[in-house]
Amino acid sequence: MRIHGLGLVAAVAAFGTQAWANDIVYLQGKVKLADGSEPKKEAEIRLICGSESSRQVMAKKDGKFFLRVERDEFNHVVRLVSANTTEFSDGTLATAACSVNAVLAGYSSSSIDLGSFAIGKDLKLPDLTLTAKK
Repeated sequence: MRIHGLGLVAAVAAFGTQAWANDIVYLQGKVKLADGSEPKKEAEIRLICGSESSRQVMAKKDGKFFLRVERDEFNHVVRLVSANTTEFSDGTLATAACSVNAVLAGYSSSSIDLGSFAIGKDLKLPDLTLTAKK
């Protein structure tokens, strides 16, 4: 009986370590125009993984937005945690192999490669820059 009890404790401890290894944080982002000004319109923030794309949040007219993400112990994005579906039709999960960009009619956007992005202590994303299409 004693050995069985110790096995159960070890299993719970191992599961607990795995279940809480990552934590969830809110990353602050900002969309700006090429001249540095605010877009003055809401921009859609999208997650792009290969050929799949999913809307995550809307940036306010001042360009500010927040992305809820799960990070690992090395401060890398493991996945986006969103009210929207982040599992795509091809089975791809929203992970670090993805990028984030902004969508606003008449503009093209820079992107943030989540695979090479390390979360800083300030929890800020690099700015997304919108450039007018010609």
